[in-house]
Amino acid sequence: MKLLLINNEFPPIGGGGSTVTKYAIRYLVQAGHEVTLITSQYRDLPKREQVEGALVIRIPAIRRYKDFCAQWELVTFGLSALIYSLIFTGRHRVDFVQAYFAVPAGWVAWMLNMVRGIPYAVYFGGSDLPGANLSRYKRIYPLITPLLRAIWQRAKFRTVCSEELARLGKIVDPTSEFVVIPNGVEWDRFKPVERPRNKKVKVLFIGRLIPRKGFERVIRSLPEVQKKVHEAFEVEVVGSGEHRKKLDDVAQALGVAEQIKYVGTVPYDELEKSYQQADIFVLTSLSEGMPSVILEAMGCGLPVVASDVGGNNELVSDGWNGYLIRGDDSSKLANDLVQLIDDENLRSEMGQRSREMAKQYNWAEIMRQYNELYLKYDKGLKQ
Repeated sequence: MKLLLINNEFPPIGGGGSTVTKYAIRYLVQAGHEVTLITSQYRDLPKREQVEGALVIRIPAIRRYKDFCAQWELVTFGLSALIYSLIFTGRHRVDFVQAYFAVPAGWVAWMLNMVRGIPYAVYFGGSDLPGANLSRYKRIYPLITPLLRAIWQRAKFRTVCSEELARLGKIVDPTSEFVVIPNGVEWDRFKPVERPRNKKVKVLFIGRLIPRKGFERVIRSLPEVQKKVHEAFEVEVVGSGEHRKKLDDVAQALGVAEQIKYVGTVPYDELEKSYQQADIFVLTSLSEGMPSVILEAMGCGLPVVASDVGGNNELVSDGWNGYLIRGDDSSKLANDLVQLIDDENLRSEMGQRSREMAKQYNWAEIMRQYNELYLKYDKGLKQ
């Protein structure tokens, strides 16, 4: 099939949805599809290039930050992508459109369907489902829900990366079916290696420094960790974002700034080294779809301490391969971190279980499920 993928983010920009698209391209090309991706132009990135056998077209859109996109910036991509998609589909045959996120890509696919009649599917990654990210979109959800419902009702199929997102989707529209296909991990790359004997136990956080990622929760737990822990430790932060200054201020006020080491953004092609040099992974987000960083940490054999929200709680089993924290329970977060920091054997046991659990999320298997959906649709057309 000739597939057109649309996502406002693609490596090296963006977060988890960007990573999903990267692996989609790789495995869909390997499966024999002809793949084109329309994504955002960013700084000096090539406007057109071949990536793993697919044509990547980067179009003009306002994008100020590598790892964060404002709501109005999404609008600029949506308008630009619609124009470029109409031009592209006017010149080239496209059998099917895959939109990553209902907004803005899903809107573009919906418009293409109405103008060109090209069928499409939508991948929902989290915030694009009403109710998934109330901290940022609480006021917007009521306004855009009718549009979102219209977008996914015309889609040939709708995929979500967690059971929680499927539940939210059914609340908004009980008549629509949502296929749950989790995100994946590059099993052969994100794997354990012999860890250096760190002078300090390293607790790793990887993510954008924005309120939704909840790193402030970790900071607020550190005074209690310092009081109870016996081993020396440090928290390494990989990522950048608009929330950095506030996080610094909170850490300074609590007297824990020296425990935190910010290393900035690490290129995705080098990211496995960050996991492999760590001892514990922590992600205390307010909401999640299916976080790639937890899957990657599990692949590298790390115990995971995570907030008990959708996606996280489908990957982490409390007391088995890590711990789950409900809400702002900083006391439990501190106690769980102390247990892992002080007990090397516990870290090893939980890390081995993480690695075993990660097997089922190998990208090759995940993308096989997507390919089956495309082939099933294509076969239906030919019958």
